[in-house]
Amino acid sequence: MVPQSTVTVPDATRSVGDNRRIMVTRILTIFIAAMLGMPALGQAPDTGGYAKSLFGRLYPEDQSLAKGWETGLQALLDELKDSSEDQETLDAIPEFERLIEAEHLAFSIEELDGSWRMRSLQATDYGAFIYQYFPARIYPEAQAMVFDKNSGSQRHRGLMAQLDAETVFFVGALYYGYEDPRIYSAMTPGEVTEEQREFDAVAEIYKIGDNHFLMAFAPSANRFRLYEIRK
Repeated sequence: MVPQSTVTVPDATRSVGDNRRIMVTRILTIFIAAMLGMPALGQAPDTGGYAKSLFGRLYPEDQSLAKGWETGLQALLDELKDSSEDQETLDAIPEFERLIEAEHLAFSIEELDGSWRMRSLQATDYGAFIYQYFPARIYPEAQAMVFDKNSGSQRHRGLMAQLDAETVFFVGALYYGYEDPRIYSAMTPGEVTEEQREFDAVAEIYKIGDNHFLMAFAPSANRFRLYEIRK
């Protein structure tokens, strides 16, 4: 039986964006409640009940999360050092390398609760680029932590859970500022399209200092994305 929750009806005093976020949060809440009784898609690691259920909803090809991102990203940066004539790229490389080399500290997912500043660092064969900080929020919802970066042109929303003593994992989706938020396609009813899969996103989050975290997304076709997270 799905637990009952209080429902707040959107009204005209809220912005369209607020109402969209409320609706997506309701969908996530319903999914969280139902997920614990659903069969898993794959073998989950030895984590707690909720984390194990969330991990089990990942497609098999996503269950490696961001494994190997450091090695792959460093190899790309080394190529860019030798081939790029773009000064912005050359200036950005040391910042990427600082994050690659950062020590991962033990932490609890509860430390992520609150309002944050996040900046995106992206690297491809075309160059390495660092964007400005944007506000974002992480907050508890049922048994999950919800990740909600809803500012900037490229945004992410999804669920988080503790993987091990030094890692939290993220399951969600990318969307753009002019679009409604998406959720990970395995959490949606009906047949999943190729377009939905293209927007799916999984990541690992590490603590690298006081009120300082790093979010590394699973690489795709030699494209790398990091979020540096600060208070």
